[in-house]
Amino acid sequence: MLRTVCSAFLLLCLARPVPAQDIKLARMAQKQQHFEIIRTLQPRIDRQEAVPSAQLMFLAGAYSETRNYSRLFPTCDRLQRQIEGGDARMFGGDLSALPHFMRANAFLDLGDPERALMEAQAADAILAGQTSSANAFLDAFHFETWGALGVAQALLGHSGQARACVARLEGVDLGATLNGPQKFTAIAKIHMALGDYAKALEAVRNPRAEYHGLASLLYDNTFQVIPLAYIQARCQLETGRVEEARAGYDRLLRHPRLAEVGGLHWPVLLDRARIALRDGQDPLAEDLLRRSVEVVERQRASIGTEAGRIGFVGDKQACYEELVALLARLGRAREAFEFVERAKGRALVDLLASQKQLGRPGDQAVLARLDSPGLDLRAIPDPAAPDSRGILVAARRELQARAPELASLVSVQDVRAGAIQARLGTDETLVEYYAAGPRWMAFVVTRTALTAHALEAPDLEARVRELRRTLADPGREPAQTRELQRMLLDRLDLATPRLTIVPHGVLHYVPFCALGTRDAALLDRFSLRILPSATLLTFLKPRKAGGGSLILGNPDLGQAALDLPFAQEEAEALARILPEPSLRLREAATAGEVAKGAGRFRIIHLAAHGFFDDAHPLESALFLARGALKVADLYRLDLDADLVTLSACETALSTVSRGDEVVGFTRGLLYAGSRSVLSSLWKVDDRCTRDLMVAFYRNLPGSTKTEALRDAQRAVRAGHPHPYYWAAFRVTGNLE
Repeated sequence: MLRTVCSAFLLLCLARPVPAQDIKLARMAQKQQHFEIIRTLQPRIDRQEAVPSAQLMFLAGAYSETRNYSRLFPTCDRLQRQIEGGDARMFGGDLSALPHFMRANAFLDLGDPERALMEAQAADAILAGQTSSANAFLDAFHFETWGALGVAQALLGHSGQARACVARLEGVDLGATLNGPQKFTAIAKIHMALGDYAKALEAVRNPRAEYHGLASLLYDNTFQVIPLAYIQARCQLETGRVEEARAGYDRLLRHPRLAEVGGLHWPVLLDRARIALRDGQDPLAEDLLRRSVEVVERQRASIGTEAGRIGFVGDKQACYEELVALLARLGRAREAFEFVERAKGRALVDLLASQKQLGRPGDQAVLARLDSPGLDLRAIPDPAAPDSRGILVAARRELQARAPELASLVSVQDVRAGAIQARLGTDETLVEYYAAGPRWMAFVVTRTALTAHALEAPDLEARVRELRRTLADPGREPAQTRELQRMLLDRLDLATPRLTIVPHGVLHYVPFCALGTRDAALLDRFSLRILPSATLLTFLKPRKAGGGSLILGNPDLGQAALDLPFAQEEAEALARILPEPSLRLREAATAGEVAKGAGRFRIIHLAAHGFFDDAHPLESALFLARGALKVADLYRLDLDADLVTLSACETALSTVSRGDEVVGFTRGLLYAGSRSVLSSLWKVDDRCTRDLMVAFYRNLPGSTKTEALRDAQRAVRAGHPHPYYWAAFRVTGNLE
């Protein structure tokens, strides 16, 4: 968008005087000199100097293109405030809609079409009240807004509204303007998101989809040619024109500047690898897939800046899925397992990319010391800076050495199967599940062996959903527990008494302890724990000895209907069992007490309502008196606890990404310094929860957490056989 505006802007400059700095910035934007723009303008902002909106527009565009979201969103906010304060003009153009559609495109990058839709609708409402005589950039802004709006609608399944955006775009008469590429690319984007590849191909083949003549002299079209060429090759592949697609991808891979378009580099490599797999060229496919993973892991934030905006609905996790499936097929189980763990790490990095502040207080200081004005660990490095890549690598290595768990949140870490195996007990087996597209597999890992197994799991997601519905009704027998055991476990050699499960996808919602039959459940065969990823074993600290207990129960939420009398009874009973108890009930049960107690308590028990927000997992919260404790807050705490128990509904649930590292209460608490977390998969009967918790803590002295939970579950099961009453709770983290 900015490149089109810049070209029009420079043409207008031929007719009337314009500030020299604005012309300089426009030329930089044309030539894709994003870091030059940042070096020119950001120091002025840091010095709190006034920067007019016309120049902030270029800075926001530079941060957008370099995928520096931590800078982009504040810059858009500043730009919007200045516009609302009256600084809304840029030589014949009205910039009022610009912060909104720039945020819309950023949210598409970050995989959040709902927020993208809201911002695009806000931009559309502003533009609806403008005319071309009042806004020289109206058509360009319409194309950008309607393109983002249509893609967001398509990704949300609103095909009718998406097609309406296409109709609006097609209805704009280009006349003699330079906006042809922007118009037809926007149309192609929406068709791509709708899966209508034939129409997308027709749009990019329109003669006016390319720059010609004077416009090409004013405009560095490299970054218009590459997206259009990708759309064309992708559409050819999807419509069965494989030979044309192969040739198109090969041309793109030979393009000297493809690597500069990070958001399209990995899809080009992935698609070409899929063609190689189709052709039976395994060595070529492996090379291309490894290169695609390297591109994906090169930066912190989600790298869909081009791919997301052209309506490409694929997922970078497909790079890992294809590579894992290939390595497993070739009998290289250890390498396949390591890439599974790297996929999980990539997913967590993406899910946390929008966090404005990340890290415990001590870790934040490490991150601040490593960052410098010219080096941001969370964005694409400046290629013009002296040895910027080497500096970045060195900085990340230092972060890994000084704050390894924080490093895992901001970049993908190297994974070695041997390091994970060394953390397993001699009496323990780890089973990690992975879905490579429709293909399910299980990795069975012990101290001395690692094997991969293909699973026959047809309709697995539907079976798990039916199990969850059955478990919610104690009057129905959960027949799916035996079927799921047959699919997931019967073919595996599990000979140790302790079992660690690393689920994937829908399996995160399975109560593994209940699998089997009523008389022979997995609970009776193994001491079980759950991990979100096997790599987490390398971060877990040994059991913490000594220290008191913080117990929060039945917080006063201001409505009698929200009171939890059994949670209060539970908290009071635990205060008579746990060492050195600090009991906080009703109005005293606040999030501030948790933060204030960080590092002081060995056990933290929270008996309160919980809310899981599937769309925005970082907003999930425990409702405490005078406020909530959100998942996002957990990544800034330093609890240093041995155990945190969440005696609330659905606190074990998390958003499960394609790569499958999960973001929820448990992962946040583990990062916040808890060795273990006890949480639940569904809302359990209050009385049974109370009984299970009391039994668990009575069992805990002299026992591992997994054994204490196992015995407590058996005790509740004796009086209430249905899994609804006893199978929801699970231990995540250290089993000691």
